[in-house]
Amino acid sequence: MTAAMVPVERLHPHPDNIRTDLGDLSELASSIHARGLLQPLVVTPAGDKFLVLDGHRRLAAARLAGVAALPCLAVKPGDVERDTALMLAAAMHKALEPLEQAAAFNRLRRRGMTVVEIARRTGYAPSTVSSRLLLAELPAEALEMVAAKKLTVKEATGLAHQVRHTSTGTARFRAPKTSWFNADHPVASMVANSCGHKDTRIRIGGIGCGKCWEDAIRFNERMKMRIGLPPEQAVAR
Repeated sequence: MTAAMVPVERLHPHPDNIRTDLGDLSELASSIHARGLLQPLVVTPAGDKFLVLDGHRRLAAARLAGVAALPCLAVKPGDVERDTALMLAAAMHKALEPLEQAAAFNRLRRRGMTVVEIARRTGYAPSTVSSRLLLAELPAEALEMVAAKKLTVKEATGLAHQVRHTSTGTARFRAPKTSWFNADHPVASMVANSCGHKDTRIRIGGIGCGKCWEDAIRFNERMKMRIGLPPEQAVAR
């Protein structure tokens, strides 16, 4: 397959691009300006334009560099499954955020693909696909906390696991081992990540202040109620 030069004005980002944050493009733009684009874009025809499947950062950087045309490899128009799988596979080496993976995998699942099929098409492990699909089931408020680093991916995935198991009757809620507000509490890491108060005298259990403990517990209660757990299974003490 031979790369052809395509005018930049005819190249457009794919509307379902996996990566939402292209990051700092200044260094890449300088490199393209000095040496040209060394790796062609992978595109697919869409009327009189081309949609980029692999190379969204290169396209954006080339525009910053004022490049008129870019080398492109064109593939025949496909379907959502193929295009999404191709973009996922192309982005594997760029450390996609977990929420970006979750959105992409969920898009493929809505098209009827199984976990095994998604893994085979994208190159990700089935366990990774399953874990990210769980994240996609959480309400927007929880996903926003993950994006803001107020809730870890592990915590969010664990919450989604619990919701799924409880709703199907295959798992029961297990009460915390202790009633003290310490590192064993289910929301302890959430408190530690969100509490920014510096006065150690008000840090309960050495983790966070009382107000941050209360906010985290109330948020945890809201999440469980919104996604189907009975109120008596909330972790508030």
